[in-house]
Amino acid sequence: MKKALYGIKQAPRAWYSRIDSYMIKNGFCRRNIEPTLYTKVNEHGQILIVCLYVDDMIFIGYFEIDEFKVAMIKEFEMTDLGLMKYFLSIAVEQFEKGIFISQNKYSKELLKIFRMENCKLFHTPVATSTKL
Repeated sequence: MKKALYGIKQAPRAWYSRIDSYMIKNGFCRRNIEPTLYTKVNEHGQILIVCLYVDDMIFIGYFEIDEFKVAMIKEFEMTDLGLMKYFLSIAVEQFEKGIFISQNKYSKELLKIFRMENCKLFHTPVATSTKL
């Protein structure tokens, strides 16, 4: 499987085909608008959402979370990294009252790349009274 994933040009297609067939076989529906987003709804209307990005996966839901993790670890060689902290340049902080996301680290890296880390701060890039 490692050679199929990393050794050939068709590796991404082979990986996606393998995980796609597994997800469909296990009752997930692939979304037409985003083919790497899968959903599964139980008889109570509760939803489990799975999003793939290359060889990373995030999921959220109201049922079968632990069962889903166990099944995925059994079927594929994977590691559970726990609660998400950082994904696609977005920092994620999870609290009891909700989830906070930001791109603070990414913004600082961009400023450093363009040598603007010491630039003058401005709270709002557009005048708040401007009608768009």
